[in-house]
Amino acid sequence: MTVERRRTAIVRDIVVELFESGRERIRPGDVNAVLRERNAPLGTWEVRAEFTHLGEMGVLILDEDSADWLPGDLAGAKERAAG
Repeated sequence: MTVERRRTAIVRDIVVELFESGRERIRPGDVNAVLRERNAPLGTWEVRAEFTHLGEMGVLILDEDSADWLPGDLAGAKERAAG
């Protein structure tokens, strides 16, 4: 697995965890906080870039009015990760 694919998978998994824990909206800083707690920090811009990538994949949807990200196809995200 390439570094880029691994980074996407890590961010995607945390995004799914956050929404499954009851969050309705997230921002890149929420993922950064989890990564720091796990002693695996990424740069803010790296996570932000992954949000854009996940948006293109349909996993996240950007609410342009609030700049929050909403859940998209989380089930599909898990299926793509398994496949």
